[in-house]
Amino acid sequence: MDQRAVLGHNPPMTTNNTIGVTCGDPAGIGVEILSKALDTFKGDFDVRVYGPDVLVADIAGRDPRVEPVSTSTGLDGVIVGRYTRQSGAASIAALQRAVSDLGSKDIAALVTGPICKVALSEAGLAWPGQTEMVAHATGTTRFAMMLAGPRLRVTLATTHLALRDVADRLTGEAVWNAVELTDVFLKNNVGIAHPNIAVLGLNPHASDQGKFGGEEAIIIEPTIRKLKTAGFNAAGPLPADTAFHRAVSGEFDAVVAMYHDQGLGPLKLIHFQDAVNITLGLPAIRCSPDHGPAFDIAGRDAADPSSMSAALNFAAASIALDSALDH
Repeated sequence: MDQRAVLGHNPPMTTNNTIGVTCGDPAGIGVEILSKALDTFKGDFDVRVYGPDVLVADIAGRDPRVEPVSTSTGLDGVIVGRYTRQSGAASIAALQRAVSDLGSKDIAALVTGPICKVALSEAGLAWPGQTEMVAHATGTTRFAMMLAGPRLRVTLATTHLALRDVADRLTGEAVWNAVELTDVFLKNNVGIAHPNIAVLGLNPHASDQGKFGGEEAIIIEPTIRKLKTAGFNAAGPLPADTAFHRAVSGEFDAVVAMYHDQGLGPLKLIHFQDAVNITLGLPAIRCSPDHGPAFDIAGRDAADPSSMSAALNFAAASIALDSALDH
């Protein structure tokens, strides 16, 4: 039996070496960071770029590895530096085609460029972000969002929720999934045989024995006990204000945070330029830069491509690892 299947990781969806990349919102910095990242990308991989015809043709004209896939025509209504309904529609058209190709195994991995989440709702789509959309398209029901950099990796038990809704939506299953999927990722994609994972509390000081809420005692602690019984190295619930220091110091291989800003604030403090957003649990790799379309600096040639470069390199390394394990 495939070792990855034993660990809960599906074998790769495709044996090709094509990385799909969406341009993101054409009014933002997506095209700029992709072009800059491709200039330094050394991987021997084909790159299929999805987006407006004029933009993907320009990228392909400068890099022989690039196959342009036109998903919209022209740039009418696209104003660089400002979100418009037209720029949002172009970003969704590219994303839908790329996700379809990922699901049909036409590409081995997908790197999604930054979009404005308003575009999803304006397109009548129910998903709050690209993560949930890709999971749905690949038939994945157990998935989690991780942001990872060289010094810190953070997985979220809940993702895009209003803060007032987090406590009501947090479940033992969500915590279990985040820990298990993180453990599988660290074993299969990072090569850590026995990952140590910090699990945060929801409340200040991890509730300080119930003084500041009961979610730790009711939800998180029982789940951690079950995880330990199942063989996972999960520690917690830990106070968030000290756990990140311990993780960055090397005590933990990853941190499972209970909600979006609890985990991503510290992550971006350390890895604002070089973190990668990775969707755990998919049957193929999907990752993205860890930032948005940055309309405020679009068109100024001022965008840092480091996160897009890291995403491309991660996708390439993951394809190479899957290929090596298959042989």
